[in-house]
Amino acid sequence: MAQILTLARFESGLTSGTRESVNFSQLVEEIAAEGNFEAQALGKSVSLDAAASVILANADPHALRSACENIVRNAIRFSPPGGNVEVNLTVRRESEQRVLLSVRDCGPGVPDEHLKTIFQPFFRFNHSQKAGEGNGLGLAIASEAVRLNGGSIKASNLVEVDFPIREVSETNSQIVQR
Repeated sequence: MAQILTLARFESGLTSGTRESVNFSQLVEEIAAEGNFEAQALGKSVSLDAAASVILANADPHALRSACENIVRNAIRFSPPGGNVEVNLTVRRESEQRVLLSVRDCGPGVPDEHLKTIFQPFFRFNHSQKAGEGNGLGLAIASEAVRLNGGSIKASNLVEVDFPIREVSETNSQIVQR
């Protein structure tokens, strides 16, 4: 029920009301660490490779956390035992600096014809042993939360989230958690 209310709130443009500069790198690092803890209990792992410290301006930290948590948890769910979820955070310098969060699992994948529909509410692709898990709202919530923060999201058997950024620290770091 809480996920339905969250989705309805995001779809109608309602956020927590909090807009601030968010250290997106730190947020993703925390979510990857939490995800790794959960994944290890299932015989899986989550690794993180973060190229820079990134600040997102005028962002809703609660919606960002919700989006990232839903994407990482979905990847953990569909990774087989012994599998690793790869979380990468990279900065792209184009006409506008942008940060790209990509999450790749080692699960069975989604057929190309369903890649656009996985972000629709209640969509569930039936993989044999995973058919009963989840309610089909996690990626829909992620999609709306990303949109509310000025980003975009797409899937190509890898989920990518893209945001414009305000600030990038030139300090490079690599975090790998297993």
